[in-house]
Amino acid sequence: MNEQIAVSHFSDRCPMTFRWTAVLVLLLAGIVATVTGLQQLSWHSIAALRWDALRPYAVVLAGGMLFVEVGSRWLSIHRIAVGAIAAAAIALATGTAGASLVVAWIALSSYVLGSTVLTVWTKHPDNKPSALIAMLVGAVIYGSLIGLAAHRPVNYPGVYAFALALPVALGWRHVCAALMSMRTFARSKSTSWLDLLIVGVALLHFVVGLMPETGHDALASHLFIPAHLAARHAWGFDVSLYAWAVMPMMGDWLFSLGYMLAGEEGARLVNVGFVLATCFLVRELVLWAGGSRAGAKWGALLLLTTPLTLLESSSLYIESVWAAFAVAGSLSLFRALQRDGQRAADIRSAAILLGGALAAKAITLAILPGLLIVFLLRFRAWTSKASAGRFARALGLFAMVGCIPYFAAWVITRNPLFPYFNEIFRSKLWPLSNFQDSRWTKGFKWDTLYQATFHTETFLESWPGASGFQWLLLLLPAVVLVARKGKQRALAILFVGAASAVITFQSIAYLRYIFPAFVLMVALIAAAFSQSEIAWPTGRRVLWIAGAFVVLLNLLFLKSGTHYADILAQPLLSQTGREAFLRERLPIRSAVDVVNKLNLDDSRVAVFSSPLGAGLHADALYPSWYNPNFERAVTAADSADSMAKALVLAGGDYLILDSSWGTSAQRKLIEEVSDPVTAFSPIAVRRVKDQYRFAQELLRNPEFATDDGWYLPPGMSSRRADGISVNVTAVATQQVPVVAGRRYKNSARSVCETQPTQGRLQVNWMDAKGRFIGTNIQVFECVAQATTYSMEVRAPRKAATAVIYASGQTDIPVTFSEVSFKQ
Repeated sequence: MNEQIAVSHFSDRCPMTFRWTAVLVLLLAGIVATVTGLQQLSWHSIAALRWDALRPYAVVLAGGMLFVEVGSRWLSIHRIAVGAIAAAAIALATGTAGASLVVAWIALSSYVLGSTVLTVWTKHPDNKPSALIAMLVGAVIYGSLIGLAAHRPVNYPGVYAFALALPVALGWRHVCAALMSMRTFARSKSTSWLDLLIVGVALLHFVVGLMPETGHDALASHLFIPAHLAARHAWGFDVSLYAWAVMPMMGDWLFSLGYMLAGEEGARLVNVGFVLATCFLVRELVLWAGGSRAGAKWGALLLLTTPLTLLESSSLYIESVWAAFAVAGSLSLFRALQRDGQRAADIRSAAILLGGALAAKAITLAILPGLLIVFLLRFRAWTSKASAGRFARALGLFAMVGCIPYFAAWVITRNPLFPYFNEIFRSKLWPLSNFQDSRWTKGFKWDTLYQATFHTETFLESWPGASGFQWLLLLLPAVVLVARKGKQRALAILFVGAASAVITFQSIAYLRYIFPAFVLMVALIAAAFSQSEIAWPTGRRVLWIAGAFVVLLNLLFLKSGTHYADILAQPLLSQTGREAFLRERLPIRSAVDVVNKLNLDDSRVAVFSSPLGAGLHADALYPSWYNPNFERAVTAADSADSMAKALVLAGGDYLILDSSWGTSAQRKLIEEVSDPVTAFSPIAVRRVKDQYRFAQELLRNPEFATDDGWYLPPGMSSRRADGISVNVTAVATQQVPVVAGRRYKNSARSVCETQPTQGRLQVNWMDAKGRFIGTNIQVFECVAQATTYSMEVRAPRKAATAVIYASGQTDIPVTFSEVSFKQ
């Protein structure tokens, strides 16, 4: 005993043990590597580091922090509460108060729904989940319901509003409890300058979220889907139009919730909300792992200042949603495996949240092995009969939530991961090859941390520094600090984060795909640097100085991860300024607005440009891997007639043409077969010339020279030399195959020699099984002179056959000399 006391006393007096020596050596090595990398950068070539790009950020950051500090002192409330007031003031000034309220409503409804579901299942008052976990569980439920509803035309603002209002109305006790908690928190004091920095940087993310969307992935799919759902009230899941149409879309469904009720701003603020929720998850992870409250704040600040995080909040990427669910699910599973007893709420929330992560992104499969190993190592926590039963039921819940998109993809394409791994699943709707992105390398090497920091462009569409500077400076010292007995919680975070990053990089070395690992590793760093066992004041001071240096570098490089995160007053303060900004920055969005006004029947629109068709009410035809059939038809076109045929057969009427798209020969053919409508240089809106539209006759014997092709009722003998005589009861019909979504022209030439009456153009639509879908009817006044009447129609969804009528509207006969149905 005396020897142990002596050793302990010696350790207190001599803190420079082997571990601390290793920590300081690694910290010094990280400083050397960072300084070396910074010296080798071509600073003048990194546009994100220029003062004109950073000045708006400096203004917002400084102004926000000043407002928060003054408001906190004046009102005597928490700085975060003043930050919420500042965000509300910004929303009022920018005309987005409604969108902000909608997002707050979504958060509240999700919290009430999640709390209700978890507490009803657990039936124990001490099993209440944390507010953040409950909110994310509710978000998973909402996202799953929208994903199911997307298959039917039931997606309307009123339906979504009712779904959000119902939990609040029925769970008013949860609402009251939440409001009381927020009131208590707001009245608490905030003395840490870390709170001030966190709120200031969070306001940066909020302001960027209010800017118009200009991101490629968002406009191609993640905003395209919510806008399509709002305009068409259903998502087609049509892989012949969009190869990615059946991929996991949990993030897009939640963006749709914001878009349906508050438009683009609502969707973008939902995304920012998930980024901020992830920062709160870092706090919970740090505290769970034994870190201090100050360390938890450092962790949140590190994540908020990481340029990759700004990339996620500046545009509608789905990693914000995916990471929130994956990290929250991991934390819930960690809590469920604690020695101090399992909580049913943790087990079930882990199942729902990890299922939500899987429904958001298939690469969640790279996170699950690490969690499975942790689960197996903690076998004593679940080997009892009761515990095994709870975890088995949770596994079923995980599969039910997570497998919804994969089951739908299998039903539609026979490949649950369509279009990926088609060599294995062999769907006939895609070539028998494994679809993959060849832009990025594979594998995790000894210098990957350095390369990802200073050569980030090989891991992401970015400038150097986008991954953040904490990995070179802080990660390895943090690993050394937690690599000892008694730090199982921190080691679990380390293992799951590192394993998921390494496994992902074996498939594709792309930084966005390891965003959950970023979150876990930031939590590990903060937990390691704020352990209560760090009794050496000098060592603790050195660690926090290094952390402050990392935050400074991250802020300096904050815009290096994104080309989209501008902060400009013009598009924020007026709708006119917003439209002018988009015309200048991204004219295709202005072209989309024009097409929506002209294309009244929502016929398909060919987009000969980057696939940035978000907001388009109609389906888009992209000559790319999105639509290989259309791409092949356009590529093979070598004349005006063949190009026109490719457009018409695909159902295109209006088109958008970028002056830099394709080859000059292809652009010349497209211009030859279309007429200009308007232009937003370099983007032009055009329309296929009338001479090429509806050129192919689908009916046999349209002029009634014989009865061939037409069905005449038994006993009908009204054929004449100049056509066929019909009325409302005696009609002639003909069936022809059609393609859903394609436009057709039904015309007829008729005469009424005896007395004027009414005739009828009619097309009935049938599905592949011969079931009636709908009809198009146009009644016309038939006169003594032969006259041609016509109507343009579009085959509805799932239409396979059209029934064309030659019919009168009354008992008085009408003579048809010709009935035509052209595509």
